[in-house]
Amino acid sequence: MTRTLLVKTHAFGDALLSTPAAAGLVEAGDSVTVLAGPSSLPVWERMPGLDAVRTAPFPPRGAPGSLRLAAWTLRMRRSFRGFQRVVYLGRSPAVRRWLRLLTGADMRSGGDEPLGEWETVFPQREDELASAAFARMAGVEPDSLTPRFPLDPGEMDRARKRLGDGRWLAVAPGGGENPRDSVAEKRWPPGRFAEVCRAVTDRGTRVILLGGPRDSVAAARVEREVPDVLNLTGTTGWGETAALTAAAGRFLGVDSGPAHLATAVGADTVVMFGPTAPGCLYAPGLIRPVLSPAECSPCYANMPFPGCPRGGGCMEMITPDMVMEALEPILAGGGGQ
Repeated sequence: MTRTLLVKTHAFGDALLSTPAAAGLVEAGDSVTVLAGPSSLPVWERMPGLDAVRTAPFPPRGAPGSLRLAAWTLRMRRSFRGFQRVVYLGRSPAVRRWLRLLTGADMRSGGDEPLGEWETVFPQREDELASAAFARMAGVEPDSLTPRFPLDPGEMDRARKRLGDGRWLAVAPGGGENPRDSVAEKRWPPGRFAEVCRAVTDRGTRVILLGGPRDSVAAARVEREVPDVLNLTGTTGWGETAALTAAAGRFLGVDSGPAHLATAVGADTVVMFGPTAPGCLYAPGLIRPVLSPAECSPCYANMPFPGCPRGGGCMEMITPDMVMEALEPILAGGGGQ
């Protein structure tokens, strides 16, 4: 049995995309420990079959964060010896050197060029599906590229009681934030979310708003314009958010952590795309994409966002009518779990 340290420290959505690779390693018989950061920990805590989950103060933010990580590394280095290999689902040279210092083990990574004889690299190809690339880096072929986020029966029971009877659409009106970067260009205007939510409620489907505390301003705008929505933005953890999304059975949002979570729990999912490419982030059949008609869209895939030289605007070219057209089949369907 190979002792493997699997590393995907952040962010929540990226960790979800890594779960098929982790499942493949477990199915292959490896003893898998995951090294997580705070933002990815909720994913790995639920992953079945892992030997352990360890946490690091990662990613470091500024000089204080780097000092905390250095101190943690010196304190924990001895406890990370004994792994036979590291599988790093990323490409950062700095992180690869850090992991070599921490473990002393041979490594598989998504780097462009090996940093030493101890590393074998599997560069991510342009336009490659991220979950498939992560599986290739890990050297496995999982039976499914659908993200994993198991729910327990108690979570589902509480979510169903919270929603009660009726038809629901879970909506995440924020997005574009993670510990690595902030991409305002991925967001859709709150006023347009409100317009869609109003049309959805007029058709007899109720709306629940979900997301983190940073999404509260956008959700408040929707709530002001559509008083019938149930606004739980900023009040639920990832587990409760997942259960409520699964109970609703339908989801609308931008490319974000909540959208990846919706696919993991089997909701019928509509996702809007401006700068990002759906084919790089969602396995075929998991979502109904709404694409910006901007000529420059999409402009990046899975690397840190380089910034928009045109000042954004691609998401604003997605109209409420385009979104309602994509929602039509799921509003007409059964939904719910």
